[in-house]
Order: sequence, then C-alpha cells, then structure tokens
Amino acid sequence: MAAGTRRPGTRAQSGPIGYVLVFAIVMAGMAIIVLIGVGGLSETQSQSELQRAEHSMTLFDSRAAMVALGDSNGQSISFGQGGGTFEVEEGTGWMRIVHNNYTDDGDDEREVIYNKSMGSLTYENGDRRLAYQGGGVWERSANGEAGMISPPEFHYRGATLTLPIIRTLGAGNAKGSVDVSIQPQKQADLVFPAKSPPTAGDEVGVPYNGTDRNYTNPIRNGTVNVTVRSDYYQAWAEYFRERTTGEVTVWDANRTVRLQLKSIGGPPGSFTIPEEGESVPADGIADGHPLTEFEFDIVYTNGNNDHFSLYDEKNNQEYELHVVPTGSNYHNSCPSTPTSDVYVGMYYYSGDGSGEYEFWEATIDPSNSAISWSCTSDGPQLSIDMLSSTVDMDYDQNAPGISCGNNGNKWRFGEHIKCDYTHGDATLDQHDGDVGWEPAGPYSPGDTSTGRTLDEIVNHYTSLMGPDIDMTSQMGPGNSRAIVQDASSGSLNYKTASGAEYITYLHVTENEIAVEFD
Repeated sequence: MAAGTRRPGTRAQSGPIGYVLVFAIVMAGMAIIVLIGVGGLSETQSQSELQRAEHSMTLFDSRAAMVALGDSNGQSISFGQGGGTFEVEEGTGWMRIVHNNYTDDGDDEREVIYNKSMGSLTYENGDRRLAYQGGGVWERSANGEAGMISPPEFHYRGATLTLPIIRTLGAGNAKGSVDVSIQPQKQADLVFPAKSPPTAGDEVGVPYNGTDRNYTNPIRNGTVNVTVRSDYYQAWAEYFRERTTGEVTVWDANRTVRLQLKSIGGPPGSFTIPEEGESVPADGIADGHPLTEFEFDIVYTNGNNDHFSLYDEKNNQEYELHVVPTGSNYHNSCPSTPTSDVYVGMYYYSGDGSGEYEFWEATIDPSNSAISWSCTSDGPQLSIDMLSSTVDMDYDQNAPGISCGNNGNKWRFGEHIKCDYTHGDATLDQHDGDVGWEPAGPYSPGDTSTGRTLDEIVNHYTSLMGPDIDMTSQMGPGNSRAIVQDASSGSLNYKTASGAEYITYLHVTENEIAVEFD
C-alpha cells in the first residue's frame, strides 16, 4: 500500500479505546478519593470517639469521687461509645506510703503506713488507652507516653498532705456503649492519723514497728515516701513535680515513681550540750532571719583553752560558731563571781569552689548585756545570748588558738581558716525576701566598722546553712574536757520553713468503690 494511505477501520478502533482509558482514569481517581475519604473519616470517627471517651471518663471521675468521699450513696453513668473496650481490674497498680527514720536515732527505721493496689477502669480503642485510677484520669498514647487528663485525689498545701486513697474494685469487661454503676464499699476509713491496730498478722499499719506509738501528727522526724506503681507512672511523676518540690525518683524498669517529703522536725528548743562529735538536729529552718532564741549556758572545767564550737558540714558547705573565754581569771574565782572577756567567731564556707570563706568575730566585754558569769556547783558558768544586738561584729579573722599547721583540735575548720582557704569579701544578700537591712556590703577582710551585730550575723549564716543543720559539738584542744558537758545547755528556736518539700501533717484515708457494668 502506498505511503500515507490510511488502513480501513483504524479511526473506528481508536474511539472506543480512548473512552475506555478515560473511564479507567476516572474510576481510579474515584477509588483514590474514596480510600482517602474513608481513611480520613475513620480517623475522624476514632478521634471523635476518644474525645467522647475523655469527656465520659472525666465525668466518671467526678461521680466516683462523690461516691468514694461520702457525698453520694451511688452513681451511674452511660458511656455512649461506638467502639473500644472497657475493663475493670482491681489488681492493677498500687500505692505505698512509708515513714522512714521515724525516731531520728540513726537506725533508719521503716514504717509501712499503707500498701495496697489501686485498681482501675480502662477504655482501650486501637493504640490509645484511657484509665481511671487512684482518683485521676490518665492516658497512654501509641508511643507509650503517659499523660494526665484530670488530677488524682492528692492535695498538698503548706506542708500538709491530704491523701484520700480511692481503690477501684470489681472485674469484667464490655464493648461499645455501656452503662456503669458506682457503689460505695468503704468511705473515709482512717489510715493516718489512727489508733486502731492492724488486722492480726498484718505488719502494715498502727502501731509503729517495735513501739506502742500510734499514728499521730505532727510528723517530727525522718521522711514520708509516697510510691506509686502504674502504667501511667510518668504522668504521676510529672504531677508530683508540679504539686511539690519534694524529691521525685522514677524507675522506668518497673513503672514506679516515688515522692519523698521531709519532715520539718522543728527547732530543738532547750537541749543539753551534746558530747564531742554528737549533734543537735535543727530541721526546717526558714529563710531570711528566722532565729528567735539562741542561747548557751556553758559550765567550764578547771582548765585552760576552753574552746567550744557547734559546726556542720554538708554539700561542701562549712559552718562553725565558736565561743571561747579569753581571760584566765574565771576558773578559780567561785564563790566570787567569775569574769572574763569572751570571743565569738562565725565561720562560713559556701562550697562554691572559690576557696574563699567568710569570717566574722567579736570580743565581748563582761559589762555587755550579751554575756553574764555566775557560779554553779559544777564550776563557773558563762551565759551568752547569740542573738544580741549589743555586740558589734568585725569582718576580721584573728581566730585565737590556731595557726597554720597547728590547729590543736580547737577549731573544727582551723586548717581551712589558717592554711587552705582565703578570707574573701562578703555580701549579705543571699536571702529571698526582705530581712530589713540586706543587701549589705561588700565587706572586706579587716573591716572593723561593719555596723553588723551578732544577732544579724548568726541569723544570716545559720539560715544560709539551713534548712537542716546537724549542730555537732566540738571541744578542745585534743581530748581535754573544755566544758562540763552534761551541766551545760542551750536553747534554739526559730521560724520553720514552709517549702513544698516538707511535711508536717499527714492525713490519709482509704476509700473503696465497686464498679460494675449494667
């Protein structure tokens, strides 16, 4: 056939083929649109169901609290879900409350106040889970992260922890739209404070181990730990951090979180001067200038070098309050009234790595009202008010009784004062809030016109070393008995801290609800 000649029927075949191709393209596009639409619709429906579930679980939380805490004799709620599964399990998760070192005698006693499962009502839809547990509503996402939808029954304010523990009892599961009833099983059963003994053979509960002591407030010693094991432990941990500044510890391996709150303990009040190396605990010292009373009645032996210190060292900080008579005419003067000048030194090292310490001192004349001498059957007695406003302090550092390489055991930190560190400048502005005269300074070594008093300096550094100080006794030199320890006494009182890491009052009740699917 000659070139350019069209074969018969060619045009007739191309028409139907084109229509088929266009139809196929249109159908493929429609299929893609349908698939995308169905996927989007499915995702939208799933998201809508989860939002309804969150709302319903929050409503359940509110009604469960009414039943558990005695505001209702029963409640019911309808979960109008199109999909997903609900389940009640009373063995899931647990809460434990422990009071450690409750006598503060160094034996690290451990009293388990409470230790039971919390139980839960859960809703699961795909890779998302919601749960009511411990009086709160929690969620866990596809990647395993946990979050809080509504908070648990945990109320902390002003060093008081109120914890109505809510246990969920029951068993069973249901799908889709379900009705749930909530019935009270136990309401406001006292756990702490409490007097009733535990169930026979149960080591958890009243009284404290090895004692006949009931659970009473205030909490005076040690720490209180609240430990939670839960699939939602991460959210519990975040909640504890938001509500308190207590120490929060997380163990991912067993899905556990612990909140530790310290007892304020409070001021020691009147105390006997402790033996060498033993301490007077002063816990929960407030910031600022909180001291209201700090006095010593020190009875001296018939010797020389009657040095006496209360010191503490922690977190690289060092604190020493040093008292020593500087005369020699007070030992044998009884029954005549003894007399002597008295040296007071206040040493503080912040532990900031600078190698610089702060040091204040004064020599007090017997005519000053801050001190007085008297006779006792045990020897001459010095009474000194460490919060006197009549004693002017020098920012100087004579520190009698020590020299570099020969501290004679008279000062706890004598080597640091004379050999290791440098007497640096001081600026007394470290406290939060207004104490009346801060900021003040800077003060430089050798400044004998500071305008600062014994009251201000002792208040400042004692608070700075706080909130907890173990005031350890040191007498010197060496093994000499500088003072008659058991005839000597002191008195220390102050305003206590109110920070969110402390606990003074603990109120715990156990509350149980039964959850059933109707």
